[in-house]
Amino acid sequence: MRSWKKLLSLTAACALSVSLLAGCSGTTTPATETSASGSGDTATDGKMFNVALTAAFTGFDPLRTNDSASTYVNAQIYETLYRIDPETDEYVPLLAADMPQYSEDGLTVTVKLREGVTFHDGTPFNSEAVKYTFDLIKDPEFGSSRASIAGSIESMECPDDYTILFHLLYEDGVFTAKLAHTNSAIVSPTAQQNQDLMVAPCGTGPYKFVSSVSGSNVVLTRNEEYWGEKPAIKDVTMTIITDESTAVSRMETGEADFMPKISVEQLSRVENNSALTVTTSEAAQIYYLAMRGDSSVNPIMAEKDFRVALAKGIDKEGYVEYMMQGYAEVANSVIGPKIFGYDPSAEEHNIAYDPEGAKAILDEHPGWADEKITFLVPSTPVYSKMGEYFQSSLTNAGFNNVNIETLDWSAWITESQVDNRYDITLAAWSNVTRDGTELMEPNFHSVSGSRRVRLNAEDWALVDSYIDASKTTSDTAVRTENLLNCNAVLQDEAYIQPIYNSTNLFCYSNDYTNVTLDAGGTFYICDFQYAA
Repeated sequence: MRSWKKLLSLTAACALSVSLLAGCSGTTTPATETSASGSGDTATDGKMFNVALTAAFTGFDPLRTNDSASTYVNAQIYETLYRIDPETDEYVPLLAADMPQYSEDGLTVTVKLREGVTFHDGTPFNSEAVKYTFDLIKDPEFGSSRASIAGSIESMECPDDYTILFHLLYEDGVFTAKLAHTNSAIVSPTAQQNQDLMVAPCGTGPYKFVSSVSGSNVVLTRNEEYWGEKPAIKDVTMTIITDESTAVSRMETGEADFMPKISVEQLSRVENNSALTVTTSEAAQIYYLAMRGDSSVNPIMAEKDFRVALAKGIDKEGYVEYMMQGYAEVANSVIGPKIFGYDPSAEEHNIAYDPEGAKAILDEHPGWADEKITFLVPSTPVYSKMGEYFQSSLTNAGFNNVNIETLDWSAWITESQVDNRYDITLAAWSNVTRDGTELMEPNFHSVSGSRRVRLNAEDWALVDSYIDASKTTSDTAVRTENLLNCNAVLQDEAYIQPIYNSTNLFCYSNDYTNVTLDAGGTFYICDFQYAA
């Protein structure tokens, strides 16, 4: 990845010469047209790079959004203190100038910041901007989508413009990972106080916001004052096309240049087009069935045996074999093999597909087979086909009354957290930090989690205790033990049925090269290049 590796070498040198900075034209390209020569650097500057998204973004504030489509946009505009090197999987500085320094007791973390960086609105990037961002994440009234990122922070101080000290409540074993999370991207204090970043974003990244039509598209342009290497691609439009067949048609006609997610059903169309490339990359993402043992529409969900029967009715092997055609791996653990905290012993807690076993449980309890189950399914192409498949497999396992309720993606994000709203739903988690605690806490903790999955009080207390123990030490053995214990409760008590660990499957025009997605499923257009 040319621009990313160059960035790393600059980081190692801990300095950027002013002469390396791009020219300061400050111009943006309107959504309706592109200039013939762009910045004058290349003949390709007048070509719009079109991205087709099959799920709608919910907004452009990285602190208040946590869905993949929004992250696709925000990753181009905002930057974090650290990033995972896509080749080594190690944390490296981005807006930070060096790796964090931990005190002997682990309670004070010193971070040196990169100098000479400005936000798109001209506000200087400094320690006060970092402190401001994490104060927002900590503030319960602000409504951060990932408040757990700042859960260990007691206070912060800024001894100078380019040094920030984090004083922690406890030794946080995942603190560096949190500083690399897309939901801890640093925002401009000036912009955040004067505009709604959900519709008018402002970061330090290689692309600046131009315009957006709600529910339709967003237009970005190259940040000509970017502190790092200037991206090869100047102008970008990301368009929401929820019908995947239509999105693929636009790839075929050249109206779209890149689809970051494509289903297996559409694969042959892309593979047969000589103008397109389809490829895969490793992913750290899990899809799973979430069950509510509490706060469900149907009180029957409080019965463990009923949830076990549901888990036995999920034909995940068949789904991966016939629907995914090998472009995924069956998941038998909530913590996947690419995530810290995984151990093969985690898979011993898997409840295998066993339709006859499910029927036996239902037969033992008269009336259970006819209990109405509300199955909340997002309307995106991936989830829709999963919902239909698993509704059918549950029917084959003896459940006579599984009712799918379909919601568009934005509505599902909100309503999947509402009390007494559904019994089961489908969900996924792209683990951008590859850390098990950063999977368990935001999803399954009773206080700092999303509360989509609801556990009974005793089980939730156990899960909370394991999650808290996993994050309050840097001892990897202790952390792993607690993550495995958490995994065991979620599966033994049938709150989660893991379905599959995904593989990034995406396609792009042959006019471009170096098109990649990281293991968390995020792409960075600044890394993309024009084909020779």
